[in-house]
Amino acid sequence: MSEPLTLIVAGELEQRTGGYIYDTRMVEALRRQGHLVEVINLAGCFPAADAEAAEQLAGALAALPEAARVIIDGLAMGALPDVIAEHAERLEMTALVHHPLGDEQGLSEAEQRQFHESELAALAAVSRIIVTSRFTERRLQVLADEYAMPFKAFVSVVEPGVEAAPASDAPGLNEPIRLLCVATLVPRKGQDLLVRALAGVPHGAWQCDCYGSPRDAAYAERVRQLIDANGLDAKVLLHGECDEATLIQAYQNAHALVLPSWYEGYGMVVTEALAHGLPVITTTGGALDETLPEGAGLKVPPGDVVALERAISRFCTDAELRAELRTGALATREALNDWQAAGAAFAAALTHPVAEAQASFSAGSQFAADWLSLREAVDFNFRSKELPRSAAKWLSARTPAPRLVDLGAGRGSNLRFLAPLLPMPQHWTLIDHDAELLAEASASIEASGHKMITVQTLQASLDSLNHAPLQTADLVSASALLDLVSQRWIDMLVDHCVHHQQALLMALSVTGEWGFTDTEGEPLIDDEDHWLLALFMAHQRRDKGLGDALGGEAHNALVAALEEAGYRVEQASTPWQLGAGNQDHRALMQALIEGWAEAATEQAPEAASRIAQWRERRARAIAEGEVGIWVGHADLLALPGAGSSPDDTQAGEV
Repeated sequence: MSEPLTLIVAGELEQRTGGYIYDTRMVEALRRQGHLVEVINLAGCFPAADAEAAEQLAGALAALPEAARVIIDGLAMGALPDVIAEHAERLEMTALVHHPLGDEQGLSEAEQRQFHESELAALAAVSRIIVTSRFTERRLQVLADEYAMPFKAFVSVVEPGVEAAPASDAPGLNEPIRLLCVATLVPRKGQDLLVRALAGVPHGAWQCDCYGSPRDAAYAERVRQLIDANGLDAKVLLHGECDEATLIQAYQNAHALVLPSWYEGYGMVVTEALAHGLPVITTTGGALDETLPEGAGLKVPPGDVVALERAISRFCTDAELRAELRTGALATREALNDWQAAGAAFAAALTHPVAEAQASFSAGSQFAADWLSLREAVDFNFRSKELPRSAAKWLSARTPAPRLVDLGAGRGSNLRFLAPLLPMPQHWTLIDHDAELLAEASASIEASGHKMITVQTLQASLDSLNHAPLQTADLVSASALLDLVSQRWIDMLVDHCVHHQQALLMALSVTGEWGFTDTEGEPLIDDEDHWLLALFMAHQRRDKGLGDALGGEAHNALVAALEEAGYRVEQASTPWQLGAGNQDHRALMQALIEGWAEAATEQAPEAASRIAQWRERRARAIAEGEVGIWVGHADLLALPGAGSSPDDTQAGEV
């Protein structure tokens, strides 16, 4: 029998909303896998927690034994960060976030900020975070950066599944179009917008059935008044909350789902409708733009009543459009994940390592610093030492005190590696766009107390090389930079080096290839890995700020340009080889999985669910010591040759 788990939720688990249905499904899945799962239902007011709610949560956590594993639904914890922090050290907490509490519709600016700050404070204390969509994962990162409240918990995405269902029938000739709306009656769901939109749809053969609990009584009354005011009593029916059998029958009888939400953290009813082969008319609010694949429905901006009216009118009056969208919905239906797969992914997410040594999931300098720190030891282990020694010989013959420039210097890792291998004294200029990383780099060098190394920093973009220190440098260097640059940038760099007769030392340029190894270090072949790699390589070619990036082709492009310019080029293959079960490499391997999955999702958002499954499977295999990773890299040293001198007529700066 597996280790026991506790799930804490606000109110009763049996509530029929998307979030509670998701929680229920995960409990069922965990129990099928042999876990003992206790569910604790908290009394009190949530999410704006009152005194009773705080007392209930504090009591539930205090009653758990030392090191107990507890999953807390975000609705129950987001407003109570102090209670979470009080018990975080002795319990292994996982936060389950459906969407940020501050993103709820109808909040004032002050209320929104209060919810965001309290929820981020709570998330900063937990061991792991599970979210139900890639959108919510990204949204949390944005909020962490916006409020300068980073958190270090490992974030896993586990999207909802669906129950297999027979396909609904298409409308017959002259049959009324039956529209279905499944959503709790609260402002965020936008039923008032739906009624206003339907008022403009020709009053022909259509009907709209709305199912959902009237959680906000005032809002529900406003929707009823709108129905009455627009004479839609016979066309728009509010059925209230219903049981599962009634809802399944409603899907089966419908011809389309209409979901006018301002915002959704995922939008489970969309995939439920698609499981029945129903086209969906919805908005692009929150995760909905990604949850509904193209070709399976119609999407309009949230809050745009006119656009919603037009979309519904088109669906009701255009038989060809209905047939086209139904075909798309049926095709999507075949690719949907079931709840069993979602449950397996959820269980895998609970096995991820806790926050110790995990990269921070806030954007900006802190994330970059943590990633650079994570990789530094591995970089030092695998990059070439012979090429810097050859550079040292060239520099010694050229000058007694070399001037060195590091492009994209980050927190100074490249300098720390090269300094002991190059002749002293040295003067370095570190160039980067991020002032915080440069400050960290400068402080680390000062702390070393090395009197033979002087360092200056320059906060500047690399889209130009017209910076004074670059004009007088003897050697230009960079590490892990080339995959971000374009052919134009490479040509600019080579022209610059030729003009100033500078050496060039580039390290750890990714070749675009990576893969997995078994416990013996032998390559593992997996079709899903190849598919993910193809998406990653396509993503590498996007513009990263220096033109259309060459990705893994940049190293060879630079070699060709340098050789054509008459430079003598030495190369070394320097792949990372991260061993299965190597505890020193585990955090970096998990970060790589996250980065590759994120890039693949940006490249193919329609495949987010499939990518998430790959991510969870590979992350779990790494956590269990079953697989390692290799990542292709190459280093190069280019020295001016006899034919690389600039023409005497050349003058001016590049």
